[in-house]
Amino acid sequence: MPLRLEIKKKLSARSDRVKCVDLHPQESWVLSALYSGNVYLWDIETASLLKSWEVCDLPVRSCKFIARRSHFVCASDDM
Repeated sequence: MPLRLEIKKKLSARSDRVKCVDLHPQESWVLSALYSGNVYLWDIETASLLKSWEVCDLPVRSCKFIARRSHFVCASDDM
């Protein structure tokens, strides 16, 4: 029996692929790491892009909120 999910909101940005998504535990934010080397911070309630960072020219593979400090960390393919 396949799992059926209902899409409630759709956030879109121009990129080849999304590599990682993390939800903030207290705020209505989503952090997304993109193949294009960017990291985007979205507001779920308004479906708007709050901020974007150009991290590097290579794919950003992972991102994670650090909720205690209002920071995030990310990892990419560069050395």
